[in-house]
Amino acid sequence: MTNQNIRVAICGELPTTFNYLLKQGVMNIDRYDDAAELHEETEYHLILIYAPNAEGILDTVYVRKTASGKGDATVPIRLLNEPACDSALLELRSMIRDIASAVNADSTEAMG
Repeated sequence: MTNQNIRVAICGELPTTFNYLLKQGVMNIDRYDDAAELHEETEYHLILIYAPNAEGILDTVYVRKTASGKGDATVPIRLLNEPACDSALLELRSMIRDIASAVNADSTEAMG
């Protein structure tokens, strides 16, 4: 299973998280100064936002029609502090694993 097909947006200064994602094999990471700079949220599998007073808020998602008009896109959003605590990084690793499974399953279906 590969994490190279996962697209992640990082909004704000999250160098610990950025380096952690690289160690997990995530290579498609776009960095923004602020979440307001995101131009097409549905291009991402995960959006991470620097929010020091809100870290740990779970189950936040972004939902909107896809650019192709073929249904809704649901993108998980996680708020993180810097440096991210160990429990947040463990949760992130679990999310990356789940996203990779879904992305790889979608790729297999599209090919077969």
